[in-house]
Amino acid sequence: MESCWIGIDIGGTGIKGALVNEQGQMIERMELPTQAEQGAEFILNRVLYIANELKSIVYDSVKKQFITIHGIGIGSAGRIDREKGIVIDATDNLPGWKGLRLAERVMESTGLPVYTVNDAHAAAAGEDWIGAAAVIRSWIMLTIGTGVGGALVHYGEIISGQYGGAGELGHMILHPGGLPCNCGKRGCVEQYISGRALNRIAADYHAGWGLSDLMDAARAGDAEARYLLDNWINDFASTIINIDQIFDPQAVIIGGGVIVTRETWWPLLVQRIDELGGRPVLLEPALLGNQAGMVGAARIAMQNHRMKK
Repeated sequence: MESCWIGIDIGGTGIKGALVNEQGQMIERMELPTQAEQGAEFILNRVLYIANELKSIVYDSVKKQFITIHGIGIGSAGRIDREKGIVIDATDNLPGWKGLRLAERVMESTGLPVYTVNDAHAAAAGEDWIGAAAVIRSWIMLTIGTGVGGALVHYGEIISGQYGGAGELGHMILHPGGLPCNCGKRGCVEQYISGRALNRIAADYHAGWGLSDLMDAARAGDAEARYLLDNWINDFASTIINIDQIFDPQAVIIGGGVIVTRETWWPLLVQRIDELGGRPVLLEPALLGNQAGMVGAARIAMQNHRMKK
């Protein structure tokens, strides 16, 4: 009988789930668009659908053996109370999510133990287990997706902070008095370097464009697109320099949806950090890509299960 755990990653754009074994291999995976504008109950029902569909799998067709599912780990955008499984705070990326008793609702539906963490913390757990940080002791996870998340990892421990908010790097103020953020402040990092920010920049330049179009145009030599990309690189580099000055990590590991376009911007980012006088910090792309959150959430469920045995 093979032991497995379910890992679910809830983001502003997509909800991803996977059935993960003890070696970190995904036996099955699912994904649905979040459609966050539909509200909290709609989002939750999508989470429950994925959880119950994965729970129904009882046989690993690759290893030719039956499966026992011990629990569910969930990484969600927002500030999460890990002990109570409650969403303490969330932005409008997930409207109505604040106050949701997430672990309780999923446990009621599935009958399985449920463990909840911030989505960037889940991604960090995945990278720390079988990803880019497997041989790094003290590092920072920076996720660039719909929003911007982060996690602080020191000797294998993800630092959650007093109220679960450690690593909310997207809500550091980058430009005082700048663009309004859905957290209530102005000038937050998230409003300048997130995938949503890049999509906004692209659409302002050319109606109907998204971040991929902007990247393509910049790579093709479009002067205005290159100028806009350059500004984004500048904000990105400044953010990493600030992170490095505060935490002095061995490495900054960058993940999230925007990482798939790194061929265009990664060398420019490294160059700009040097031009701005930053220390030559080790930058590494997340090896697990968009799978990190699912794998890491399952890992957290696995660790909690073992502690209670």
